[in-house]
Amino acid sequence: SRHSNPASSNRALLTKQEEVQYSERPTGEPSMFDVVDEQKMLEENPFPIKPDELIRLTKEFLALNNGCDKPEILAEDFTFAGPVVGPLPKEAFVKAFAGFKIGDAFPDMKANAYNFHVDPFEGNRVWFSSRAVGTHTGPLMGIEPTGKTVYSPPQASSVTFNEDGLATQLTAGYVMDRAVGNTEGLGGVFGLLWAIGKSPFKFPEGRPWKPSLRYRLFMWLGALAAKFQKKKE
Repeated sequence: SRHSNPASSNRALLTKQEEVQYSERPTGEPSMFDVVDEQKMLEENPFPIKPDELIRLTKEFLALNNGCDKPEILAEDFTFAGPVVGPLPKEAFVKAFAGFKIGDAFPDMKANAYNFHVDPFEGNRVWFSSRAVGTHTGPLMGIEPTGKTVYSPPQASSVTFNEDGLATQLTAGYVMDRAVGNTEGLGGVFGLLWAIGKSPFKFPEGRPWKPSLRYRLFMWLGALAAKFQKKKE
């Protein structure tokens, strides 16, 4: 049986480890790299809304501007969470997201969402990827058009639903490869602003990642230790 995520009790239904189904093992022996049998797990998923319908609801959610154009498809306990933003409750999310007016700033923007699938571990959660592309030809948060084109890196997002088919959670902006695109690894609005060269944010979370002094020292010591170890051998 599924059980709730203790850190987020009204969000996703998790599968207990002892109930995970695995595909046939190539070597015949158990391994830490055993591959999950997604189809079997989804077939046994007790959530009343089936995968195809959950994916349809997710695409509808996106078409409605992440629910902002029709807030009634968002549950009252809906939250949004990004890598550093949130969780934001429903009212704050709708107000903030609608206020960005991304479509006005990037009229040709395409989110390029793809790879929609239901999580076999969380049967009421749909994951998808995106690679947004758009040209800044309209005002954005008081910034005049720059004419620059933004190529976002691939990002992972998810929408979770309750049994009434209402969205209870959106996660977005999680970059999967910071070397792709021209946002220097930033996702979401942070990435858009950085790519057009107009980011007003000075805090670390709103700027491209840079290793801290402690981390650089750690890596230097690691390289030094490896060098001495090699000499001993």
